Amino acid sequence: KTGKVLALVSYPSYDNNKFANTVDSDYYAKISTSSASALMNRATQQKAAPGSTFKMVTATTALEEGIIDPYKTVHDGVVYDKINKPWPKCWSNYSHGNLNVTQAIQHSCNYFFYEMGYRLGNGHGNIVDNEKGLSRLKKYATIYGLTDKSGIELAEASPTFSSEDIVRSAIGQGNNSYTPVQMSRYVTTVANGENCYDLTLIDRQKNTVTGKSKKNTAHVKQKLEISGSTLQAIRSGMSRVVGNGRISTLFQGIPKVAGKTGTAEITKNEPNHAWFVSFAPYEDPEISVTVQIPNAFTSSNAAELASKVYKYYFNKNKKSRKSLLNQKVSNPAFGSSPQTD
Repeated sequence: KTGKVLALVSYPSYDNNKFANTVDSDYYAKISTSSASALMNRATQQKAAPGSTFKMVTATTALEEGIIDPYKTVHDGVVYDKINKPWPKCWSNYSHGNLNVTQAIQHSCNYFFYEMGYRLGNGHGNIVDNEKGLSRLKKYATIYGLTDKSGIELAEASPTFSSEDIVRSAIGQGNNSYTPVQMSRYVTTVANGENCYDLTLIDRQKNTVTGKSKKNTAHVKQKLEISGSTLQAIRSGMSRVVGNGRISTLFQGIPKVAGKTGTAEITKNEPNHAWFVSFAPYEDPEISVTVQIPNAFTSSNAAELASKVYKYYFNKNKKSRKSLLNQKVSNPAFGSSPQTD
């Protein structure tokens, strides 16, 4: 509700003590040449395709542009054959059946969102107007702050909104590419339903000459002009992702969380990046949590890490909090090659 960043973490990190007063040249040479890229602030500089976490943008566009309403359904045909080959497929080999927008977000049905992209481009036969479809999609990506830097007071990579293939861009592919902090602003905007903020790390500003200080507040980049029914349909789908999906057991014992998983496909020989964007409590959001884990295979690993952040935030017992800090992500799916959502 404020646009203030409570925590921003990049891993792996490095030992700041090695750079205090004098720089340990051997240590610097080691970490600066390591493939771990410890000197990179991944939260603000590592870009990746958003995958299915982008589907709320497509859902918003389809609803606000009158392509579909919250109650109409699309039948999942698994293989999307309305465009030229190669035909894209849903992540599941089995049809999800007839889905409305909320259910499509819940099940992360690629087929549904391919169809939304097709309709946004006024598809007929196997002809799609990519330019028109992407222009409509970009309008709402902009409303959610995804076409500009987040505003945070750190060096930040510029976002890339897709310039190709409306059908695949509608599920967060194409050449969409964003940093975690940009995805954080996006999900925060979905959560508060009113303002898209320029995120800020600064709590207070002090004049060292006069000694006077003033509280810093995040700048409102723009008001969110989206209908309540659209936001309700999207948030409800996100609530079902966590409450009724395969990751539900991770979030037990804490206030209700709404979220969306996503995997960013790279190459067939490289594990997918894992995403999870979320907010809680669902009824009256206090915080949002965004996690990206490079090459983590499956989005459930990102969701598990997010669940630990929520458990830490909502747990007032200091001893329990300390034990959470020592836990590792232990999802047995890590290192496997599960289905893509």
